[in-house]
Amino acid sequence: MIRLLKIELKKLINNKTFWILLGLYAIILALVFWSIQTFVNDIVKETGKTVPIPVTKISLYTFPDIWHNLTFISGYLKLILAIVVIIFITNEYSYRTLRQNIITGLSRLDFLLSKLLMVSVIALGATLFLYLNGLVLGILNTTELTFSLVFQKNIFLFAYFLELFAFMTLAMMIGMFVKRSGLAIGILLLYYYIIEPFLSYKLPYDIGDYLPLQAVANLIDVPNTSMMKIVGLNFREYISVSDTLVTIAYTCLFSYFMFLILRKRDL
Repeated sequence: MIRLLKIELKKLINNKTFWILLGLYAIILALVFWSIQTFVNDIVKETGKTVPIPVTKISLYTFPDIWHNLTFISGYLKLILAIVVIIFITNEYSYRTLRQNIITGLSRLDFLLSKLLMVSVIALGATLFLYLNGLVLGILNTTELTFSLVFQKNIFLFAYFLELFAFMTLAMMIGMFVKRSGLAIGILLLYYYIIEPFLSYKLPYDIGDYLPLQAVANLIDVPNTSMMKIVGLNFREYISVSDTLVTIAYTCLFSYFMFLILRKRDL
């Protein structure tokens, strides 16, 4: 595994596009994390002017709810990481490094494992970045801070990692199938914004809920806040075992399809 990871890092170390996109993702995510509370406060203030019921202040940064809040918010930015993955997988075809790796002794399975390993490293890095930001924000905004409070609801970090890994695996499969970055990104965006929402709308609720993107999104439900409770909405505050298993199953399915593509296609 270490050998495969070294091969991937050697390819990416001088890839400016890869690092620029990752840096852009980190900057946008940090800006969102550190400014979203101000945005929510403005919404609460405006809502309080229009409803007769007093609306209590919503704090996104207190432990342990911060882990649920930040992982849910971050889910909307995972498209950036998916684009990064598409670029680095399609570059293998554009620069013929895939063919070179196979010729020099790397098996097709090893090639796939190296890519999945790199995707897992990206997902782990994004999760760690979220954790560090959440830790600082939580410490600064939680009045009664305890050790156990910090680690409550940390399961949402695992769910976030799994959400990223599954989504990026789907992006990698599309990139591997299409082989052209622009077209692959277009297909992903088309499926993300149009095709699956349309299918989900047309299919019965209990079926549409198991479509790939929806199944991945189901891992982390909308956080419960005082505003949600005022309007009578109540969302899940835990990670469902069934949603986790469905997401893992999709990830395995995407990986198997990629293996079939590599095995049957001429390089």
